[in-house]
Amino acid sequence: MTAIRQLSSPEIHAALSDLTAQLAASCNDAKPLVVIGIANGGIPFARKIAAGLGETLGREVPVGTVDITLHRDDLLSNPIPEEKPRTSLPFAIDGATIILADDVIQSGRTIRAALNEIFDLGRPDRVLLTVLADRGLRKLPIQPDFTGLSLDTTEAQKVKVSLDTENPEKDTLEILHL
Repeated sequence: MTAIRQLSSPEIHAALSDLTAQLAASCNDAKPLVVIGIANGGIPFARKIAAGLGETLGREVPVGTVDITLHRDDLLSNPIPEEKPRTSLPFAIDGATIILADDVIQSGRTIRAALNEIFDLGRPDRVLLTVLADRGLRKLPIQPDFTGLSLDTTEAQKVKVSLDTENPEKDTLEILHL
């Protein structure tokens, strides 16, 4: 795979800052407010969003994770890995405002699976979808409420996001040609 385009840490941080401001304005009065990251790429993104919201809103915003493995529509062609992330929601989701976070959205299938997992576990008041990068190419009628970066990509490309919660200077986003 060869890199077609690479976004730097400052570009990613600008997008994260804009997303945090938009989310804070939209969710200022929401109680309880939680962020759920979709395993695997959405987890570090969710942590960054929750930290930014906590700072902006002046209150803790808890973070959970959701594993979509059992809700995937391609489960027969992609066997369940031996070691898979687990859903971890250390808070009640009934009546909560959930910010569902993923690093990249494409077809919408991952989001559908995440919503199925969440609603299997409870009934939130509302779910807001936020993504760092929207690469288009939707196959389901699922659109993010908040988007950091809109990318123009093709099916022959892959978007690779690396977010480091310990060292933000290492954050990168690459568009690769397969």
